[in-house]
Amino acid sequence: MTQSLEIPVQEFTLAWTMTADKGGRVGFAASGQVTLLDNKRFYKIDGVLYISEGSAYCRDIGNPHLFVRRNGVEESGRQWGWETICTRKSCSRLCAMDAYFVRTGYWAPADKAIQLSIGAESGWNRKRSYSPTITVRLDD
Repeated sequence: MTQSLEIPVQEFTLAWTMTADKGGRVGFAASGQVTLLDNKRFYKIDGVLYISEGSAYCRDIGNPHLFVRRNGVEESGRQWGWETICTRKSCSRLCAMDAYFVRTGYWAPADKAIQLSIGAESGWNRKRSYSPTITVRLDD
């Protein structure tokens, strides 16, 4: 039987603004917390993706589908690879309801940090763009 002991929570906030040629701007934000569980054997990311400003301009920026992705970083600098952790929601749907997400996974002894970024898919060709990444350090 495992013990569900939680280590202190690391809060995160990531802001990103997309602009349109016509001058419209929409600000997005992802915020939440990352926690190590069960004596540092698992991690849990718990957060929300939402529109922080300019919701009237969703159509001006092409009404992209937004999502949050994560990547892990080991002590050696090796990375796990990016993985989507939030259902893709159109910008106009985010106006009505924020996108909540939870992701848990295995935390190896060599793991040190989680990277997060916001992604956007737009157009018929699903052109992708990504926000700058933030790094949440979990182990020193």
